[in-house]
Amino acid sequence: MSEKNPEILEQNRRINELNRRVGRLEENMETLRHAIEPDGWISQAFDKVEEHLTEHDRRFDKLERKIDHNFAELRSSLNHILEHLTKLSDLPEE
Repeated sequence: MSEKNPEILEQNRRINELNRRVGRLEENMETLRHAIEPDGWISQAFDKVEEHLTEHDRRFDKLERKIDHNFAELRSSLNHILEHLTKLSDLPEE
C-alpha cells in the first residue's frame, strides 16, 4: 500500500532523478580527470603547440641568419660599388 502512496512515489522519482544526476556528474568528472591528467588530451594539445612553436622558432632563426648574411653581402657589394664610383670621380685635375 505504501508503494502507491503519491508522496512516496514522488520521493522515489526524486531520488531516482538525483541518482541519475549524480551518475552524470561522476561521468563528467571522470572525463575531466582524463582531460587534465599528465597524459590527458589537454597536455597533449599543449605539447603539440609547444612543438609547433619550437619549429617556428627554429625556422625564424634560420631566416634571420640568412637575412643577416644577405645584408652583409649587399653591404659589401654597395661598398665595392661606392669605392669604384668615387675613384672614377677622382680623376686627376692636372
